[in-house]
Amino acid sequence: MLRAAALALALAPFALADETDERRLKVVPARGQPAALTVTVRDAKGEVGALATFDAPLKLPHAGPFVVWVTPKGGVPVRAAEKLTAQPGETVELKFGDLFGTLEVFGDEFPRAEKVVVTDPRDPGPGEKGHVAIQTASDYRIDMLVPPGTYAVWVVPANGAKAQRVEDGARVRAGRSTRIGSG
Repeated sequence: MLRAAALALALAPFALADETDERRLKVVPARGQPAALTVTVRDAKGEVGALATFDAPLKLPHAGPFVVWVTPKGGVPVRAAEKLTAQPGETVELKFGDLFGTLEVFGDEFPRAEKVVVTDPRDPGPGEKGHVAIQTASDYRIDMLVPPGTYAVWVVPANGAKAQRVEDGARVRAGRSTRIGSG
């Protein structure tokens, strides 16, 4: 019994070191941004972890670097961090209010939508060569998570017609919501 107690006492610093040497990623979602998000952490070899709820931090397997992607429900993955590193014992926080804004399109004056697409202002549009969607939504009045910047907004009509550019200079700010159309 005395021997077990001595062994436990001798191993205690190692157990404590393991807990304090952990590297963690804590995600802090912003109020007013989409609630259904998945956060995926990748390194050079592939995926190292994912979060669907943000009540506990994600343990990181090494110091990094990591790329962190955020995918809203029904949307396109958006990069939240590139070359993220964490030192032993460190908890890195990603505050979505500092990284993203939202864009919401009201369709009162636009055709019925199959899809709403956010692109770079120079993008040729959905269905065209070289098109890259920054974010998508399956309908109007859905908050789309996007990095701060200026965007073009396209509506792909439900009747199969060619996509229409409905906004050229939608400016999105971090932690803010931008609305397009009447609403």
